[in-house]
Amino acid sequence: MSSVKPNPAMQAAAASFSSVIQKREDAFYEPRNQTYYRVSPDGNWTPATSDQAFSKDGSESLLHPTKLRLISWNIDVLVPFAEERMSAALDHLHELVSSTPPEIAIVMFLQEMGVSDMEQIRDSAWVKQRFNLTDIDSHNWLSSGYGTTTLVDRRMHIDSVFRVPWYSKFGRDGLFVDIKLYNCLRADLPVKLLRLCNTHLESLVADPPVRPVQMAAAKRYLSHPDVESAILAGDLNAIEPFDRSLHTDNELEDMYLSIGGHANAPSDATVFGNFIVYDDNNVPTNRNGPGEEDSDHGYTWGYQSPQAMRDRFGCSRMDKILFRGWLGPCKFQRIGMGVKVAEEHGQMMKEAGELDWVSDHYGVMGDFLLTYRGHLTKYEPREQV
Repeated sequence: MSSVKPNPAMQAAAASFSSVIQKREDAFYEPRNQTYYRVSPDGNWTPATSDQAFSKDGSESLLHPTKLRLISWNIDVLVPFAEERMSAALDHLHELVSSTPPEIAIVMFLQEMGVSDMEQIRDSAWVKQRFNLTDIDSHNWLSSGYGTTTLVDRRMHIDSVFRVPWYSKFGRDGLFVDIKLYNCLRADLPVKLLRLCNTHLESLVADPPVRPVQMAAAKRYLSHPDVESAILAGDLNAIEPFDRSLHTDNELEDMYLSIGGHANAPSDATVFGNFIVYDDNNVPTNRNGPGEEDSDHGYTWGYQSPQAMRDRFGCSRMDKILFRGWLGPCKFQRIGMGVKVAEEHGQMMKEAGELDWVSDHYGVMGDFLLTYRGHLTKYEPREQV
């Protein structure tokens, strides 16, 4: 298992902290298409672009056409004992997946993944059973030490996957997944997209600021004419005053600020714009009150950090879910609160001077309804011939 020696991700991060941003040629910041991976009948991850046919086994539940759950979590690549921490993180995520009604599509955004994290993800039986992966290794990351990956409910119809490099000192980018939507009113009209962006925005304070540049770049893709609805989420490193308005500056809504972070919020209905969304019994439900920007209910970083760092920087709401378009936000809550490594590893971490939390971040989880014409399209694998 892990040792306390600096890993390649820690060494790469240390080098980044001491460097300055070098602006690259414009072509560097253009989208980079990549494949995604699905599990073949023999249990191996296979590029989705392959010609291999996949048979239907009838074991998957029906996909609800308008319900979506998004989970996002930064697992913290800079703390040693990566394997022990990721093992506990995957157990927690499995619990969240298992407790989700089976017909609801789930997407997971993970940030600060290291190479060993990717190995554990792709070897997890429950991941193979339920998800497709945008990445199975570090091949598409701009940083040599860590990056992002997205797990997509394998019943959803993925149209494309691409990355957009941000202007960044740390090799940050946006990992985009386009999900096909079919028009429930006019099947003859062109397919629209639900565009998902998993991102880890620039860390620390910079002069001039970098995160506004990164969010402006993301807006270009989130507001594309073919995109009916969009979600951007991840570790947004919101630590400065200008971070409070980055969502409105880029025509996005902040899910937590919109509906609050109460765990008992209604999960099947909400008021959205000029529309009232109804639950499955056709009963309208009132919208929750908004969340407060400076509130313990919203903070996602600080409580599981070393005391010296908490005293210096305080707690903050680094991790967010932002959205636009025809989406009804139903429920928002934090995850990963109090989640620690297995007891047999916790003592070892403490003896090495580390806290035994899985991550210094809480994750965030949000439930959405597609509120207008677009319905999720179920991916239909080809029959064996």
